[in-house]
Amino acid sequence: MPKKEYIQKMFAGISPHYDFLNRTLSLGRDIYWRRFAVAELPHGLILDVCSGTGDVAIEASSKRRVISSDFCREMTLLCSEKLKKLGIDNVFCVQNDSENLSFNDDTFDGAIVAFGIRNVADMEKALSEMYRVIKKDGKVIVLEFSRPENRFFRGIYYYYFKKILPVIGTLISKKSGAYSYLPSSVMAFPERRQFVEYMKRSGLKDIKYYDLTFGIVTIYAGIK
Repeated sequence: MPKKEYIQKMFAGISPHYDFLNRTLSLGRDIYWRRFAVAELPHGLILDVCSGTGDVAIEASSKRRVISSDFCREMTLLCSEKLKKLGIDNVFCVQNDSENLSFNDDTFDGAIVAFGIRNVADMEKALSEMYRVIKKDGKVIVLEFSRPENRFFRGIYYYYFKKILPVIGTLISKKSGAYSYLPSSVMAFPERRQFVEYMKRSGLKDIKYYDLTFGIVTIYAGIK
């Protein structure tokens, strides 16, 4: 099965438990990570790519208008339900493919992807699409899992990530593949400097990155 189709099916399967598992498996740190990433965004109109159930879009909505975009229909439906419950009317959920965004050039003031870029079949194409749809001097933010550089902490983290997390995820979601896929996808993700090169090749400049929580996650920021 092609990666794109596999990912779409996998996230559709875990969508009912997605938010709960994010909070549980990250020990609540995902809220802080998203808040930090959103603070890097400009004001104006923002595109949230691979948005899932819209947590980043909701975080950004206090000061911005946001399009929440995900290629998994089940996720966009959950996003719409959350927005309705919260009474948020400046976020719009759409089904969209990150590698072929259906937006015009130079539309958005910024674009963000949180814990989604590693799941696309062609990361460089997705980055190029984000670059294409933002305006000149617009900003692209990427929040993604990383491999901690501290050897001692890395050992503890890998044990949790590879041994404990998949078991908890499977018990709650009843889906064995999704939370075994997570560690393997993080291990296969490019090292920080290599990912910066991907961003440069998309056209972005002045790229910076920040490690959070002992390097569990990294935030990358680049400008068009």
